[in-house]
Amino acid sequence: TTIMTTITDKSVELGYTRKPAKRTLSLSGKWKNFSALANDFAHHTPDEWSYIVDSFPTEQGTRYRYDISKREFIVDKVSVKLDNKAFAHGAMRECFRAKKLSKFVQKDGNSNDNNNQDWHLPFSNVVAKRYFKEADRKTYFDDVKLQMDAKYWAEEYNRANPPKKIDIMQMMILEADERPDKPLYHVETVIEGEYVKYNSNSGFVDSDSHRNTPQAFSHFTFEASGHKIMVVDVQGVGDIYTDPQIHTYNGEGYGSGNLETKGMALFFNTHRCNVICEALGLSKFDLTKKERKRTNTMGDGATCLRSGSFTSSEGGTVEKDLVERDLVFDSGIEDSTEKWSELPNVPKIRLPSSSLNSPPEYPARAWDTEELARSHLYNSNRRRPSCVVGATQSRERSGEQGERPENLNCEKPMLVVEERATILGQVHFDLALYHYMGRFEDDKTADNASAIFHLTKAADCGLNLAEFTLACLHLNIYHDELKELELNENLKSETIGFQYLEKAAKHGNLTAIITVGHTYHQGLYGRSRDWLKAIKYFNKYTECSTCSTVNSTFEPTYQILGKIAEIYQYGGHGVTKDPLKSGELYTEAAEAAMSAMNGRLANKWFMLAEEVWAECEE
Repeated sequence: TTIMTTITDKSVELGYTRKPAKRTLSLSGKWKNFSALANDFAHHTPDEWSYIVDSFPTEQGTRYRYDISKREFIVDKVSVKLDNKAFAHGAMRECFRAKKLSKFVQKDGNSNDNNNQDWHLPFSNVVAKRYFKEADRKTYFDDVKLQMDAKYWAEEYNRANPPKKIDIMQMMILEADERPDKPLYHVETVIEGEYVKYNSNSGFVDSDSHRNTPQAFSHFTFEASGHKIMVVDVQGVGDIYTDPQIHTYNGEGYGSGNLETKGMALFFNTHRCNVICEALGLSKFDLTKKERKRTNTMGDGATCLRSGSFTSSEGGTVEKDLVERDLVFDSGIEDSTEKWSELPNVPKIRLPSSSLNSPPEYPARAWDTEELARSHLYNSNRRRPSCVVGATQSRERSGEQGERPENLNCEKPMLVVEERATILGQVHFDLALYHYMGRFEDDKTADNASAIFHLTKAADCGLNLAEFTLACLHLNIYHDELKELELNENLKSETIGFQYLEKAAKHGNLTAIITVGHTYHQGLYGRSRDWLKAIKYFNKYTECSTCSTVNSTFEPTYQILGKIAEIYQYGGHGVTKDPLKSGELYTEAAEAAMSAMNGRLANKWFMLAEEVWAECEE
């Protein structure tokens, strides 16, 4: 017989009917009535965890529950019984059977009487998880925040009215007050059924379960957040999930399983949009034909940890072996023996003069601040597409750019506004890097065609590193990023290359800025000399490169000031001769050179300043 459970204001039913209450019950009253009926039902249902009641003592503990709306933890006391022997374990945590007494479950109203408490109700069964290695309190609390934030995105997903609703388990923290050192546990209600890992944080997709909803949920979170986050590592029973992981665009928060845009790239490498994605209106991520034909599911579902070190709660840095070094992943509550190779380091700009072993001064990523400011506009109803064309073209009504019109039937025309999508661009750049490394090929050889495809998509998104790299490929400029990647000679174009170079300069790439300035100054790459434009880019470079005088990987500021002074000294190519301004710039360049301990060059420019000022007197 199917048992249906319903709770209304006047009755509680559990496959049979009790006499309706004569008044409307409070939430507490509903729980007490429901508990009484569940207690009757529990006596007819065997409880596999009942041995805990008689085998282990009742302990008092402190419970911490996270309120996502207030962004704070709610603290209260609970009674628990904990098994001392783990029944399952992953790579990072071990799991214990436990029973937690609900405050609503009382026989005679006296919750302090141990004999008066009923531990046999089905919903008293919980799983308590604890780290193998000692972890600080912040780690436990951050894990709860992660799962509750993922639960928020599950609720956003449900608001989009998908064919099947989902939920993420409520997680809380239990502090065992009566045990030595008061150990902490993560506590969740037991999920009855077959536990399945649907995807991982590093591209694994379960092909045996043939489930569409978990993959669509991960895709949805990327678009609904405006590309800022992605919920992955989706696992659980049916559509009730637990132990997820969140990738963020900048790698901040959510532990060492947060692989930032690299993890997003690995997801899209194996994700193929399904009927749920189509029903929700999610756009297809741009892939090559070869990639779409690939059925690689990326390993065994193990959760990959970010390589390197991360910040501890004390503010210092600790090695990644918060868990044992030979266990670099957490696959839920199942054992796994296969190791996962480390991801490559985050790409950084490196110029020829810099050492490959020393970290560069400037990071490769330059997020578009306007893009980040717009991210709050996206939600379950208004999502930012995953395809490049959709993400870079925002349709807004004229005069109302940046805001969602309240009256969608207004007569103002729709305008297509070009936008940068630097987060999506970084995802494509990471995929280009993976293909360049041969990550997805059986023989580990580079897939240059796919690498160039994603590099082009990243440039189309306005990512200045991708724009500069493509410019170098077209113009045969030496570069250290993807340096063995080459374009076919018949595809190279100075015109296209210089267009990419100017875009990269516009978007703040220092190397591109100075290169464009030299191009107009010397007349390179088929461009005629235009010293007015050269001065524009030289000035932009001096404004942006505030620490270039001490960074040998970039051209020092005083060198650029000397070039501008020389242009004004002689004039020509669109610039009027101006000895007075030239002398001022020579003096500024000389003072900067003196600060950089280059006295010889400083003396030269002081002398040139005197010469041009002499012309003014004549």
